Amino acid sequence: ESVVPLISGFDQDRIAATYPPTDENKLGELAKLLYRLRAVDPAKLQFMATQNANELESGASPTTSVGDAAPLTGTIKSMQLVPIPKELIEFLEFKEIHVLTVQITDGKEIKVMTFPLPQGAKAGDRLEGAGIALQVKQSPENASSITSAILCNRLRWLPTSSPITGWQLLRDQGVDISLLAGLGTRNRQTLLAEDGDAFYSMMAAASDLEQSKKEIPTPSEIAPVTLLQGSSELTGQWIRMNLETVLITRISVTEPRRQAELGSDHYYQIDAVGDLGNVVVQIERPAGDTGPPASFNNRYPVSVVTRSLPVFLERQIQQQEGGDAIISELKTMIQMDGFFFRLWSYETDFMAQHGGGDQFGPLVIAATIRNKQPDSTDPTGVNLIGSAAACAVILGIFGIWAWQRRTDSRDRAVRDRKKEKEAESLRIP
Repeated sequence: ESVVPLISGFDQDRIAATYPPTDENKLGELAKLLYRLRAVDPAKLQFMATQNANELESGASPTTSVGDAAPLTGTIKSMQLVPIPKELIEFLEFKEIHVLTVQITDGKEIKVMTFPLPQGAKAGDRLEGAGIALQVKQSPENASSITSAILCNRLRWLPTSSPITGWQLLRDQGVDISLLAGLGTRNRQTLLAEDGDAFYSMMAAASDLEQSKKEIPTPSEIAPVTLLQGSSELTGQWIRMNLETVLITRISVTEPRRQAELGSDHYYQIDAVGDLGNVVVQIERPAGDTGPPASFNNRYPVSVVTRSLPVFLERQIQQQEGGDAIISELKTMIQMDGFFFRLWSYETDFMAQHGGGDQFGPLVIAATIRNKQPDSTDPTGVNLIGSAAACAVILGIFGIWAWQRRTDSRDRAVRDRKKEKEAESLRIP
């Protein structure tokens, strides 16, 4: 299938004239074509490219033409950033094109033009995707034609290695790491359409991680305040958090494409809170709105999403609600291992009352959720042992009680003054 009907303002001849970009005019035309290609759904482009490849293999279509959809799977051999003409930057909203040499099957190479890959991309990394054929050459082995240059809107980037543990885990599960690069630019916004591919693929990968039978490194323990301070650098990090659940909601996924990506027609959102430690978080009011900032003294909201709930949470919901509840108010301590997605915003009554605009907080994707609620039951014999020990020491305790009471008030005053001095305040505009 040809992509030409889907690209406004370009016919086959104009597309063919963009490559090779030997001068400013041709480079400008190539940049415009890439801008137009951005409007084509990547999933549709991939489907068309797969169909064309299957027809070529079966002999139903012996040739490829300029403008046809073409698949790409290969390894980066070399890469170069080429600036587009300055007069086009404001109109096209990007500054550079990545020109790649990609090695595909049987040692063959293909030139690939695309939007700049993430900064960490390097030779040896794998790329997958689809694009539009810019140049077609005759195969020396037979009468068929092969694509020698291709223009791609978006490519799946699978790095061979990454200094970020979370990225490597996600890459091993087949997640396109290039999707993570732009998440931090949307911090403190609601979930957007641009987040969808990363959101569902990361949730599916996190849920499958435990069943992968691979050795999983221990996550880095992290506090909510850390995510609030340096969130853009922490996107995709493999983290561990101790939280207390507040509300659990079952969310339906109605779009067939997303159901296929997730492997389910629903997922769960756990609204929880995490300990702030000795930090006070203050969220300033919007510009022009007078009044004190919204303050969080002890705990801060954290949102957790997961494809499925652990058995212990399912049982607690069943016991409390007595059925398959959509929303459950459940307070219990959990420990979560997962991936930080980004800061997201949402409406809350608390922020509405304090004039701080929408609430924002960390959104994390859980791979494992453990029960950390203290066991209230007492094992057999523990009570008896505890009573005997208490009797043995009670006389000694009574002997120092009078002295302790006299000094307690003075110690408490000192501690309170010290705590006030040590307390920190994190002001967020």
